[in-house]
Amino acid sequence: MGGKTDADPFAVRTMTSCGEEIAFSDPYVSDEQRAAAGRETVAGRMRALLPENRRRAAAAYAAAALPDGQEVLRVWCPRDAAGLRERLGDSRYAAWAEDDILHVLWRGTAEQVVLSGGIQVPLWPVEGTVSPGTTVSAETGEGLWEASLRVRRLDEAVITVMVIGLGAADLPFGRPVTDTMTWRGPRAPAGPADGEGPIELAGELREHTIESVPLRGPRELTVYVPPDGAGAPGRLPGCVLADGESVPGFARVLEPAIAAGAAPPVVLVGVHNAGGHADRSDLRAQEYLPRHRPRRFAAHLSFVT
Repeated sequence: MGGKTDADPFAVRTMTSCGEEIAFSDPYVSDEQRAAAGRETVAGRMRALLPENRRRAAAAYAAAALPDGQEVLRVWCPRDAAGLRERLGDSRYAAWAEDDILHVLWRGTAEQVVLSGGIQVPLWPVEGTVSPGTTVSAETGEGLWEASLRVRRLDEAVITVMVIGLGAADLPFGRPVTDTMTWRGPRAPAGPADGEGPIELAGELREHTIESVPLRGPRELTVYVPPDGAGAPGRLPGCVLADGESVPGFARVLEPAIAAGAAPPVVLVGVHNAGGHADRSDLRAQEYLPRHRPRRFAAHLSFVT
């Protein structure tokens, strides 16, 4: 088990995100391997956490507002399974908004279903569509899975989400993502029309390599500088992104907003992550998740700030 990010790679732990308790463990050990070793599984812990998570999310739904300082919060109310199936029709997944709540719905067979991309939370099984203690519907062989989140300024948001269904033997890394959708609020910056390619940037994308003292090595940076005529002269405010590879995508959303006067000119500085999926030490998770390696997380945080 050399190179694992956890002293006990079979251990299942719990963290809080978006107002819910989420189970996690070493991403290079499957639930099938945990079960074979007689250990608790991530899917099992998630099922145990679900009733209390639903209780908190129902209270958040009833509150009808986000707490101060919170941008995204899990909410929940009982859903009519027949109505959800009708909304899906022949599709496997759907996303829609009701006021400031974004709903994501997916149909399939899985032990766990997670959202990746702009919002990263588990999907919950819809009550009555997944048999208790199992992962599938007794009638159809497929269950319905959902996530509902109250998002601040949702009407202005552009959120790309990827739905990933995981079986007991599956690892979260390296799986092809086929179920991808983009939510674009009615007041969000315009995206490319159907059939058009990505928006051509008028600003500059610059690549740099700098030495990081906290991380003890070189790190690549991608920097976006808005067009010269977009804002006031002198220094511009900046925003540091932890995933440097995402700068071009963010820039293509930001630049039209700057041109329309909806956002001030901003420089984006993207710090590239430390390792890819082939790196079993998972340096990226060590730098982004505080519970994996607290010292490396702190070093990365001091570097990007």
